[in-house]
Amino acid sequence: MVLSVLDERIASLRRDLRRANAASAMEARFVQLELKTEPWIKAFDDIRSNSANGLERLEVLIEKVAEGSLDPSEAWQEYSEIEGLSGEVFRECLELLGGLVFREKELDERICVFADALLKECAISVGMIPTLVIPSPDRVPPLDSRRIAHIRYPEWDVWALPLVVHEFGRVAIAESVQANDFARKTASDLHAHLAAGPDVALEAVEQRVRMLLADAFATFTHGPAYACALMLLRLDVVAPTLESRALVRQRADMVMGIIEALDTHRLIHAHLGQELARCWEQAIASLPHAPAEAADPLGSLTLDPMAVFDKLKKVFHPGSDYTAQDWTTATGWGGKWIDQLTEGVEVPRPGDVRPTHRLRDALNAAWYVRLQQPGWAREGARATRDLCQEIIDLHTPGRGEPGPVGGESRPPRSG
Repeated sequence: MVLSVLDERIASLRRDLRRANAASAMEARFVQLELKTEPWIKAFDDIRSNSANGLERLEVLIEKVAEGSLDPSEAWQEYSEIEGLSGEVFRECLELLGGLVFREKELDERICVFADALLKECAISVGMIPTLVIPSPDRVPPLDSRRIAHIRYPEWDVWALPLVVHEFGRVAIAESVQANDFARKTASDLHAHLAAGPDVALEAVEQRVRMLLADAFATFTHGPAYACALMLLRLDVVAPTLESRALVRQRADMVMGIIEALDTHRLIHAHLGQELARCWEQAIASLPHAPAEAADPLGSLTLDPMAVFDKLKKVFHPGSDYTAQDWTTATGWGGKWIDQLTEGVEVPRPGDVRPTHRLRDALNAAWYVRLQQPGWAREGARATRDLCQEIIDLHTPGRGEPGPVGGESRPPRSG
């Protein structure tokens, strides 16, 4: 038998796909880790299905190569296509297995558990299936087509927890017919009027639009907690080029615009004033000018937050948006935390948690306190984790009567 590079590559890829197919049989872990949920089951089913499809195509290719019915260039082309599709299978398999290890060892201080619950609440409120959450060692670019949200190292704490909603937002926009059509039409309209002209690809404009819409969605559903996490922890204030700074500015403008649209009774403004905007503008103003050689061709792109807010309001279920009553709950809890802090209580906990309360209430209460008490970050993280766990317990059968997290139900006013 003559040694063939193509034959060796095919054999190696077949072994890898079989390994991925076998590794996907991890249901035994679900009982221990309480992950017997639809997103995880679907993720492993997808790996099994996609790896099996790759193996079927490889078997057909092997047969055709043996028969000599394909010329070498056609055979290599088919192999290349199968290999490209298989790469995504391998990446997802590794992410899922890594996620199971982190959850099993609780290396993330249960942040993934909280993220699961947060996205489940959000998904129910907008009438969708939640994505699964995976710890990630770096900043993996989110893809609209992948139902995986990443908790990115080193952001494995409750302060960054709202950021996971951005990645679910990308999926929600893509899977909603109306929102997806809005994204495409908006991108097409903006592309036609960009100052940079036809040199900018429509695909690049649409990617930028979808990122901004995901920011809008996360702010629309989770209020100031997302805006604070994004602007104070995530956005690269020291972005080295005009291109990256333009994106940072556009994202900040979008979330602040959505907050303004949500704040119909001016309650958020009354409690936080312009503190977040002031901190942000002060940070931006103190930076040196970026080099001009990398100007962003999408820098002139503008997306009206109010128009986006109106579309989100029409597309997604009533009760998915963050309201004045939600903010009243957050400030009620936050006010009690501040009172207890002045009395010297190390880890304060509100005493009026009810089954209708949601994790987003806890996260907004925490950020409300942190903006007023910046030194509270460490103790506040522990207090917020305790509160999140208490809310999850109330939604767990046998530990409390679960209450609806969407629709017309609203948390009762606190304070």
